Amino acid sequence: MKPKPNKLMPSLYGGLLIATLWAVPGLNLINCLCCAGVLLGGFLAVLLYQKDFTPETDPLIKNDCIQLGIFSGLIASVAAVIIQVIVTLVFGDVAVEMMMRLIEKMNVEMPPEFYALIEQAKEEEPNLFGSILAVFFYILPNTLFSVLGALIGWNVFKPKN
Repeated sequence: MKPKPNKLMPSLYGGLLIATLWAVPGLNLINCLCCAGVLLGGFLAVLLYQKDFTPETDPLIKNDCIQLGIFSGLIASVAAVIIQVIVTLVFGDVAVEMMMRLIEKMNVEMPPEFYALIEQAKEEEPNLFGSILAVFFYILPNTLFSVLGALIGWNVFKPKN
């Protein structure tokens, strides 16, 4: 039997998709649908991984998909923070501005302390400690939902009897 393909590139592509759908303002709203973007990234990793299989390759197993999901989630957590820092440095805090416009359109009266906190958030620059902390906050949901997406991919692509 031929050995299985490398898991790095499919995990990288799945993780970058997750990171993009997690970190880009506006696109990140897709994750409001039960982390659909993260599920999609895990599924994509399995799809790309199984495309490298040949008839001589050992069959795809559930553990392969779990590993792909874990790797994709970890890659996504780091890449999402990097993308967020770049977007914030280049465009400013777009997410806060979008939230403020939404609140203004809703005609909701907020306490003055809320506006003070928003102004303080706009003035803050990304820092190393906050970025490292964000990676750790992202690891759990990204990894869990990416593994779930990979398991969905396994059910779609598993060898049929």
